[in-house]
Amino acid sequence: MLYTKPYFAPHADDEIFDVVGRVVMGTLITPHQQGVAISHPIFMADRKRNRLISHVAVGNDHAALIRRGMPSVAVLMDTGSYISSSWYPAAPMRDSAPTWNFIVVHFHGRPEVISAAATAKHLSDLVTHMEKDREKAWEMGELGPEGLERRLPNILGYELPIEKVESRFKLGQDERRRDMLAAEEKLRGEGKAELAQRMAQYRPEE
Repeated sequence: MLYTKPYFAPHADDEIFDVVGRVVMGTLITPHQQGVAISHPIFMADRKRNRLISHVAVGNDHAALIRRGMPSVAVLMDTGSYISSSWYPAAPMRDSAPTWNFIVVHFHGRPEVISAAATAKHLSDLVTHMEKDREKAWEMGELGPEGLERRLPNILGYELPIEKVESRFKLGQDERRRDMLAAEEKLRGEGKAELAQRMAQYRPEE
């Protein structure tokens, strides 16, 4: 179970899936009789069907556990950032400890293998997502005739129907407002405006 507190909950369910679209690469954890299998695949979200879609190499030992539908957890976590107490206003005193602000989501479920056609669509959707807004964006067709078909036998596509979600949006909700305002300004100066904006959305009231 993920350790969290009520005030670290996301404001809306959509934000859970936004993490998937933003982070993409996660960790798949599957306990089994011999130990724990851990892989680091990419994930796409099917919001309407409440599922994650992913793939691993057929040669990955994790593939056998996926085929068996073993209970698994997909973890997606953004990099977040260290929040230094040196950023906080000195008056009356900087008596708050430094911390790390971040977002993490755990998706629990039993994986289900998908067809080669569904895997191909998943890979195409993934490329489209990752290439969005890029200059001279790459397209799957550039693999050439039968380029994808030749690779598909080595790829195991699967979906993870989401049975339970645990999340922790730790964005300074338990800190003083004046300290978080100062931290947001510093983060923007370090080129971390996206995190600063999320912190502003969750900033504690006066």
